[in-house]
Amino acid sequence: MTGIPSQQTGRYTEDQTVAGWRSMSLLARFVQRGGHPAPVTPTLRLEPGEKQYGAFPADVSAYFSTDVDYSSSIFASGGFFFTGSSRESRGGWRPQGRQAVTVTSQRLVLGEGDGEQAYEFRSLILIQPNPLDWSVNLYFQGAQPLMLRGPWIPWTTVVMSAELYGSPWPPGAVPDVEIPARTRYESAR
Repeated sequence: MTGIPSQQTGRYTEDQTVAGWRSMSLLARFVQRGGHPAPVTPTLRLEPGEKQYGAFPADVSAYFSTDVDYSSSIFASGGFFFTGSSRESRGGWRPQGRQAVTVTSQRLVLGEGDGEQAYEFRSLILIQPNPLDWSVNLYFQGAQPLMLRGPWIPWTTVVMSAELYGSPWPPGAVPDVEIPARTRYESAR
């Protein structure tokens, strides 16, 4: 994944958004007909049986309900329970910058090298796609909710859904994605 910026360096180009949208649309139709995403040459170390599907930059945000001292967390009932004191009550999505994103058959990896953080699909609780905003919200057990945004995120959502559910979208989500990419370009910038 060398060459993928680790911080937000500017806006996405129209070519990037058009390519991402077109790829998502084609893959969604292919998965609907029973197809499956094609693996690519790995850019990171994979586990036995794991396949890599793509690597690209995306803007990442994490949801925080309050500032918490994470050193005071304990593991309980299959997830983390945070017991730290709140330093402020402001919650919401907080930008984490533009990061490298790699999607495989078993996990989503953010960052690269020593800053790499993996999110296993077996811990994924909920996928909330919003392709018309070029984003997806992901809820993993034991981790802050994540929002990924960028031209390849709708395609990534289809890849994850195909891997996990055998369909282009998670159960209950059928986004209206038939809008041409050029009309959606401004919202991706």
